[in-house]
Amino acid sequence: MDLTNQAMKKINRFRYILFLAIFLMAGVSCETDFPNPNNPTEETLLNSKDGLFALSIGMHQYYVTTVMRQVIEAPGITTRELGVTNTFLNINELARGGTELPPESGGITNPWVAMLRSKGMAESIINNVDNVDVSSGTRSSLLAYAHFHKAALLGYMINMFEQAPIDNDPDGAAVFSDRTTVLAECIRLLDDARTLLASDPVTAEFQSEVIGANINLEDCINAYLSRFNLMAGNYQDAIDDADLVSPTNTSYYTYDANNVNPIWNRTVNSADLNPQTNFGLVGSYIPEGGDERVGFYLGADAGFANNDAGGQPLSELLGFFATQTSSIPVYLWGEMMLNKAEAYARLTDLPNAVAMIDAVRAKTAATDPYGVGANLAAWGGDPNSQSEILEEIYKNRGIELFLTGLRLEDSRRFHPSFDPLSGDNTMNERNRNFYPYPFIERENNPNTPPDPAI
Repeated sequence: MDLTNQAMKKINRFRYILFLAIFLMAGVSCETDFPNPNNPTEETLLNSKDGLFALSIGMHQYYVTTVMRQVIEAPGITTRELGVTNTFLNINELARGGTELPPESGGITNPWVAMLRSKGMAESIINNVDNVDVSSGTRSSLLAYAHFHKAALLGYMINMFEQAPIDNDPDGAAVFSDRTTVLAECIRLLDDARTLLASDPVTAEFQSEVIGANINLEDCINAYLSRFNLMAGNYQDAIDDADLVSPTNTSYYTYDANNVNPIWNRTVNSADLNPQTNFGLVGSYIPEGGDERVGFYLGADAGFANNDAGGQPLSELLGFFATQTSSIPVYLWGEMMLNKAEAYARLTDLPNAVAMIDAVRAKTAATDPYGVGANLAAWGGDPNSQSEILEEIYKNRGIELFLTGLRLEDSRRFHPSFDPLSGDNTMNERNRNFYPYPFIERENNPNTPPDPAI
């Protein structure tokens, strides 16, 4: 291909992405047949290789800049990772939680809309890839990438909501599925993605033009399989999947001056939120003296949260959110170690559980591929007590996996009998079990389930 053709190809792909941005702003099931003949039609987008590549790029960009904020911020406020420093109603409603979080709140509506929109893009790729004449390697790359995104989104949805629609519906009447079914679908999607790539690995073209150099899709698939199998109670599978993740590779969502780190933008760059001191952990979960993860993630004292939101002491945010261009890991190596620790503990293989705890505590910034090191001595608890071991794992997850969007799920899994309405909601480990379904969904979808009690 000569330089002129290469330039035209880039211009056409850029035009697709511009059109996709308009498509996203208008909504998931909007009318997209615009009269401007210079814009590609939706049919063109979904029935050409360039269109599916552009849609994959747009799906990723929307996910890392918009969805990532929502899946970290809302559960982060609910579980005391983040303290509210602004008077905006939606984040204060999340901080108070309980019955003070109404279905109309933007704090739950914004994540719901963003996740459905992003999931719809993944579904468009999955549903249309066989309409395009591409090589088997390109097909497997497109499908595996879309399967990974859809699984990740369903996982975040079932983290926040008691039920979720596996498939979007263009008429707004999506059918909801329960937690067990949704997790099984997450695992199926990722298993299918792994099988596809085993036969036809990601092509060099798809890696360079769509995924980029900073993400290893195979590792991400195995890491999320470990995550979802743990959540589903498939403990040996969670161990086996974690063992398939490279201990030296990394995968990051990257940002630049035009597409900034969304958590930096809500904390360091604004007066809306700040991390709670000691990660919002209290009592026996407060980090030990000398735990280097504290200094990695948290800086100097940063005042206090609003009194109405709890008034907790706050710290400056560092780590993966310190600057507008800081990269956010797709997963952490520490999560794989802690997944294995928990799975071993729940299988009553206590020696291996303790060995994994000690490995997490011992690793340093130099030995962890993401630079997250604790540099602590071996755990001093009772190696024969399953309950003590699980509590140490929960504590380390709260520190190691700070602002990964996982603490609400962890809190329910480790402490299922905890009452979010006990005492002061703003000081509780979690102030809800699941969110109410957004009012806009209930108004438009007759299949919306009843809201959970709390």
